[in-house]
Amino acid sequence: MTDRGAAERARRRPVRRSAPPAPAWRRFLLPGLLAVATTGFLVAYFSPLLGVRSVQVEGNDSLPAQEVVRAAEVAEGTPMLQVDPEQIREHLRALAEVADARAVLDWPSTVRIQVTERTPAAYFRATDGVRLLDVSGVPFETVADPPAGVPELRAPQASASDPATRAGLSVLVALPAPVRSEVTAVLAQAPNDIRLELTGGRRVDWGSVKDTPRKAQILPPLLTRPGTIYDVTTPALPTVA
Repeated sequence: MTDRGAAERARRRPVRRSAPPAPAWRRFLLPGLLAVATTGFLVAYFSPLLGVRSVQVEGNDSLPAQEVVRAAEVAEGTPMLQVDPEQIREHLRALAEVADARAVLDWPSTVRIQVTERTPAAYFRATDGVRLLDVSGVPFETVADPPAGVPELRAPQASASDPATRAGLSVLVALPAPVRSEVTAVLAQAPNDIRLELTGGRRVDWGSVKDTPRKAQILPPLLTRPGTIYDVTTPALPTVA
């Protein structure tokens, strides 16, 4: 009886069938897709079919676009995938006139370059001519004559590494625009000895860069008073003489 019951239960138990083998095409699908993707990448990376056809320059004013393109070192026909925007930026920042640059790949065949040129904050007289300085004290261009409206910087050594130069330019930048337009020269003999020459034979004794925001705030109303020497070295006690 027991044997017959066991046999009956065994007969009713569902038989597990093994899954049918996967079709042959499925076993080759993934390797095939990988091969196609690899081939496509290699074609795009090395083939001039997806190469640079034009380089467009934006933001340049005094710097010719041809000079920017030449400095970027992007040859026509270079595969787009081989163009390194960061490398272009470094090439362009080597130009004295360029403060910064940005390159963007505009697919399928254009490289766009955005240039930020240095603008003159001051100039200083050198043996070979008039050199323009940006707000950081970087000399970037030599011209025959000073540009209109740009003040002269007089410092022992006009350069971005000179503390007196940096101090003098920081004072110039901090001035309100109406006052800055009246400055004809910045005298920076030392970081703590800054003076400004203004139109009309007036002079501002600034002193050090300490309390520069406060000095820049009190100077405009002070200039409305008659005088030739305006002393803001101690902003709490400014004087006019």
